[in-house]
Amino acid sequence: MLIQFNFRNYKSYRDETSLDMTATTIKEHDYNLTTNLKGERCVKVAAIYGANASGKTAAIDAFDLMRYIVLNSFKRESEGKGIPLIRFAFDKLSKVGKSEFEIFFSHNDMEFQYGFNADNKKVHEEWLYKRDFRGKKTYVTLFERNSNKIQCGKSLAGAEKFVDLVEESTLFLSLISNAKIKEAKEVYDWFFNAEIMDFGNVVFEEFYSNFLPIEDYKNEQSKNNLEEFLKAIDVGIDGIRIEKIKDVMNDEGKSKYRVYSKHRSLHNGYVEIPFEEESSGTQKMFALYRSLMDSLKQGSVLFVDELDAKLHPLLLRYVINMFHNPEVNKRNAQLIYTTHDIYTLTRDTFRRDQIWFAEKDNKGISTLYSLAEYKKDDKKIRNDATYNKDYLLGRYGAVPLLKEFKIGEE
Repeated sequence: MLIQFNFRNYKSYRDETSLDMTATTIKEHDYNLTTNLKGERCVKVAAIYGANASGKTAAIDAFDLMRYIVLNSFKRESEGKGIPLIRFAFDKLSKVGKSEFEIFFSHNDMEFQYGFNADNKKVHEEWLYKRDFRGKKTYVTLFERNSNKIQCGKSLAGAEKFVDLVEESTLFLSLISNAKIKEAKEVYDWFFNAEIMDFGNVVFEEFYSNFLPIEDYKNEQSKNNLEEFLKAIDVGIDGIRIEKIKDVMNDEGKSKYRVYSKHRSLHNGYVEIPFEEESSGTQKMFALYRSLMDSLKQGSVLFVDELDAKLHPLLLRYVINMFHNPEVNKRNAQLIYTTHDIYTLTRDTFRRDQIWFAEKDNKGISTLYSLAEYKKDDKKIRNDATYNKDYLLGRYGAVPLLKEFKIGEE
C-alpha cells in the first residue's frame, strides 16, 4: 500500500512535491479507504487533473523513474551507465543539482520509508527505515548512506559485508536485495510489483494495445475469466479464440499466435474478427485487463497515464469502482491515474482527498495539490460543491488560460 510519495527537482517539479494517499479526517465514502495494522487509513484511488503540460504525467514519471532506478541501478553500473535523471531545466542551480525521491509504503504487514538523492553520476544519500508498530510512528534505521559512507542497523543482518562493494552510482538497496537480504528484498519486490502504464505515450499505446499476453490465456480458467470481463464491460464480445500461426516464430524463438474475438451474428451463430480490427477502446481494455487483475490479486499499486483516453465515462467509472469495491478489491490494491474526464469528478465518486490537481506557473514550475487542502478565499472546499462545474470554471486552478487567436493575413 502506497502511503506517500515525495520528490523534488524532477522535470517541471523544482520544489519538494508530495502525493499523499493518507486519508484526511473528512467524513466521506469510507469504502474508498483501506487501513494498515494500526488502523490508519489511505485512499484506494487518486485522480490527477490539470491542463496539458501542467505536470500530470511528470508526477507519474517521477515514480516510474524511482522504480526504474531501484530495479536497474545494479545492472546499469555493470554496463557503465549513469543515473538517468531529468532535472528542472529553468534555473541553473536545479539543472546541476540533485534530485530526490522518497516513499512511504506497507508490504506484507511491514511499513517502510525509503529514499535517495542523486545526480547523473552519483548517489549522494540513501536511507531505509522500518516502522516499529509497538511505538507511535517510530521507525528503526535499517541503513543510512551519506556519500560513500554506509551505516547498517542491527536489524539488517548480513548487509554490512556488502558496504565496500557498492559503487557510487548504484543504490545500496539494489545491491543487497540481489543478495537476498530480507527487508531489502521486501522493498525491491514492492517496487517490482508496482506497474506504470503510459497511454499518453503514442509508442507505448501502440505497443501495449497490440501486445496480447497469449501465454496467460492458454489456461482455460484464465481464458474464461477474460471472456467474462469482456462481456461485463459490454464491448459486444462473447468469447475469444487463440490460433497458433503456423511456421512463424518471435524473436525469442517461440511460436506466435493470433487472437480472434467472437461476436453473435444475425443467424444465431458467431462471427470471428481478428482482434487487431476491434476498436482502439476495446483493445485498450484488453491491454488493461491483465494489469488490473494483477494489481487486484497482489494488492499492488497501478499508475496509469491518460486512463480515460478512448474509454466511455461509464467504463472509466466501472474501473474506478473495481478498486473501491471491497468485494472485488480484497487485497487493497490502489489506482493512481491522470485524466481530463469530468464525468467522474463528483462527490458521488470521490472523496476530496482523492482529487488532485497539477498546475504550472509562468516560471515553468509545477505544483501538485489535493482538493482537500485547496482553499478559495481562505476557505476549504465543501463536500456539497459541484466539483466538475467549479473545476471547469477555474475555481480550483489547474485549467488552461486560453487567449483569443486570430488568423493573420499573409
